[in-house]
Amino acid sequence: MRELLDLSNYMKLSPSQLAETVLHCPVCQRDHKIPFKIVRSGRGLASLVPDVIEAVLGRRPVRTGVVYDRQIEELVRDYLVSILQSSGRAVIDIPLGEKGYLLEPLVGIGNQAAENLQGDIDFLVGVGSGVISDLTKWIATKRSLPFLIAGTAASMNAYTSITATMTEDNVKTTRWLDPASAVLLDADVMATAPQEMTWAGIGDMLARNVSNADWKLSQLVHDSYFCPVPFEMMASYQDRFLAEVDSLGSNEPEALATLGDAVLVSGYSMTILDGETSPSSGSEHILSHFFDFQHEIFGLPKNLHGSQVGVATIIMSAAFELLREIDPKHFNLDDIERRRLSLTAINLDHRRVFSEHGKKFDRVVAEKRVGDVDYRKHITRILHNWEAIWSEVDPYLMPSESLRQAMASAGGPTKLSEIHRTDEDAVQALLYGSHYRPRYTILDLFWELGLFPALAPEILQKAQVLD
Repeated sequence: MRELLDLSNYMKLSPSQLAETVLHCPVCQRDHKIPFKIVRSGRGLASLVPDVIEAVLGRRPVRTGVVYDRQIEELVRDYLVSILQSSGRAVIDIPLGEKGYLLEPLVGIGNQAAENLQGDIDFLVGVGSGVISDLTKWIATKRSLPFLIAGTAASMNAYTSITATMTEDNVKTTRWLDPASAVLLDADVMATAPQEMTWAGIGDMLARNVSNADWKLSQLVHDSYFCPVPFEMMASYQDRFLAEVDSLGSNEPEALATLGDAVLVSGYSMTILDGETSPSSGSEHILSHFFDFQHEIFGLPKNLHGSQVGVATIIMSAAFELLREIDPKHFNLDDIERRRLSLTAINLDHRRVFSEHGKKFDRVVAEKRVGDVDYRKHITRILHNWEAIWSEVDPYLMPSESLRQAMASAGGPTKLSEIHRTDEDAVQALLYGSHYRPRYTILDLFWELGLFPALAPEILQKAQVLD
């Protein structure tokens, strides 16, 4: 790996130049490593796949396994399999899922695919977007195989992340997995993806404007680790794709190459923290994961991850704005303490709403809860430092109106109805999202200050996500 010391030069490097580097961070004093060997976004990259595989291995592979979703089988054959076969490579298809059904990143699917993998396969290529990226990482890690991700849509940032969001027992969890050896995002291929996937990518990129505020808030309230470098390294890439947002609304390849660069660096922003997802995943992702939970438990419609994140980012930006407007003198400590629910009451409520699934919520709440003895001191400290907290959180936020305009300019979803959720569904996500995921975010702060459940509907009104 190339060792880097100059932060200003680090911020100027392209995604390709950042591959195989380590920054000795002058801000947080940690080493920020990017272990991927070859990373590129641009036009006409599909033809490079055979050579990239050999560059990674240092030889021709014996057999290359190609992992893909049966939903896009024709694209995979035209895009990649034909290129590998025409160059004389032995290829084994590894199709997952069924046509007509949405493939999920289930641990069971990943385990079965890994167990059934033929023994002479010595390299994997995952062709697809978010789910295939996660499942390929899972399979490759299980079998200790090098692999390449050939992204077919600029729909999310997991390509260059060393984590995967896998579902087990109806709960999404973040798993730390082996990094891809190479990642290629061919803009000409991504231009053939449904427009909805590009909207999803824009939504996932805009999440940084809430997630980093949540991450900074956690540091200020709970003295947890924080580094501004992941946020700053994405700044210029966000500016570039936002300048192309109209063209992204029609899937123009050159604009998609720009969004592809942002997608790659967004993944890096988590990888440099050894997989810590806080720079790209905060309360907005908690809402999206909860919407997925509603699909799995209550049968509500399933949406693209990034589309949910885009709407949720608008909502949570509005939540920050609403809380920012409150005068700390408004709070009465005696009243807050009196209205605080006991763990027993919370657990009973979980059971009422979620039946046996509520047990998972019980564990998260118990782990995060500030004890009764320390609670008053905890709230007093927050209110005493109210303006100081906001002065440090504000720089990481983008106004909800700006977020909404960016999504709207691309033609993407900005309303709950466009992601098949009602205001009641969203209120449930706001109130129970912090009970579902262990990360500390502004959702927890609303509960701690006694503002939930009363202000949840007001957040949706302020966000303008209702029809």
